[in-house]
Amino acid sequence: MSNSSANIYFVAGATRGIGLALVAEIAAKDPSAIVYAGGRNPSGSPQLVEIGSKYPGRVELVKYVSAHKEGNDALAKEISKKHGHIDTVIANAAIAKSAGKIHETISGNYEECFSVNVVGPIVLFQAFRDLLKASALPRFVAISSGAGSIGMMDMIPMDTSSYGTSKAALNWVVRKIHFENEWLIAYPQCPGAVDTDMSKQGRARDTTGKMAEVIKQLTLRQPAEAARILVNIMQESTREKDGGQFHNIDNGRYLW
Repeated sequence: MSNSSANIYFVAGATRGIGLALVAEIAAKDPSAIVYAGGRNPSGSPQLVEIGSKYPGRVELVKYVSAHKEGNDALAKEISKKHGHIDTVIANAAIAKSAGKIHETISGNYEECFSVNVVGPIVLFQAFRDLLKASALPRFVAISSGAGSIGMMDMIPMDTSSYGTSKAALNWVVRKIHFENEWLIAYPQCPGAVDTDMSKQGRARDTTGKMAEVIKQLTLRQPAEAARILVNIMQESTREKDGGQFHNIDNGRYLW
C-alpha cells in the first residue's frame, strides 16, 4: 500500500450505482490503481465488499460523509501518509430530493441537495487539493447531470428544481476550480441516463411523466457500461482539451 508509483483514486459515493461501477471499472482496467471507495457505510454494501475482496490491497473501503470537513481531512491525511499524492478524485456522491416545481418544493429539499451535491465536492476538493498537487497528472471530476444545464432547460423539461439547481451550482464550482488551479484537470461530467436506484426513484416520483418521456429519447445505460465510458474519458482527458468543460457521456459538451 505504500507504492508511490501507483495510480491513486478516490471515488465518493461508491456503495451503489455509478460510484460502485466506477470502482469496479477502475480496478479492472488499471492494474496499477489503488482505489479508495468512500461511502457512509461502505461495509454495508455487499457488492462493494465483494469488489474489495476481489482486489485485496487495491480497493480500500473507507468511510466518507459528504461535506463533513473533519472526516474529509482525516481521510486525506491517511492517504497522504500511505502514498503522498492522489491522482484522481471523483466527486460522485449525490442525492435527489422529491420532484416538483419551484413553488411546490420545500426549502429543506434545496438545503439538503446543496449540502451534499455542492458543499460536499467543495469540502472534498479542499481536503485533497494538496495531494492532487503532488500528482504528476491530477484530475478532479464531478459527476453532474443534464438537469443542471441552464442552456438546455427547455430541452430537459423535468420538474427537478432542488436537484437541478444544485447541479448547476456544482458545474459553476468545478469550472471555477479549473480557472483557479492551472495545474489541474477539472471538469463536471454528465453520465447520461443510467439505470440506477436514484434514477428509478426519480422516475417513480415524477407524476407529470416528463422524466419518462425524456428518458425514452435517450440511451438508458446500465451502470457498468456508463462507468466504462466515463473512465475512458477521464483517462484520456487533458487540461487543454477538457478542463473546465461540461462533458456529456458521448464526449461532447453540454450548454452551461
